[in-house]
Amino acid sequence: MIPAGAIASAREAAMFLANILWESDGLRAKEEYQCKNNPSACVGQYTTPQDVPGQTYWGRGYIQLTWHYNYLAASMALYGDDRLATNAAQVATNEDIAWAVSFWYWKAEVRTDPGVMAGQFGSAVNRINGALECSGPNQDLARKRYQIYKAVLAVFSPGETPIETGCYN
Repeated sequence: MIPAGAIASAREAAMFLANILWESDGLRAKEEYQCKNNPSACVGQYTTPQDVPGQTYWGRGYIQLTWHYNYLAASMALYGDDRLATNAAQVATNEDIAWAVSFWYWKAEVRTDPGVMAGQFGSAVNRINGALECSGPNQDLARKRYQIYKAVLAVFSPGETPIETGCYN
């Protein structure tokens, strides 16, 4: 159905799009607002010993790719080199790259979850932002994502019942 992300069904396409809409503020942001508007507030976040000096790995792309290891893995899978790890900003400034890393992350890190493949929307949220939204005080954010998913699924596959499980329930 959507080869770039190996998306195979209307349900999975709805899950992908709902999460992209949430992560990108309705396709308006390819970079975390806080970090883009005040980079010094984000220095020190998302850091690992493997970081390239001078690079920051906050959320970029439509799926908000974070952490050096994800930038490097995406770069190796998409280009066979480390260009995204050595120039992380291009994930937000290049439209093609912003989409490419989003589809890569979905294919490599989200759709590999058995719950996602069983149509459980919460499992997709858990793979994307589980530590922040599936446990603790931010579960309302995952519930808002689910509302977006229900609306998208109703368009992509009318009459199909959304499955909420896999995150906070």
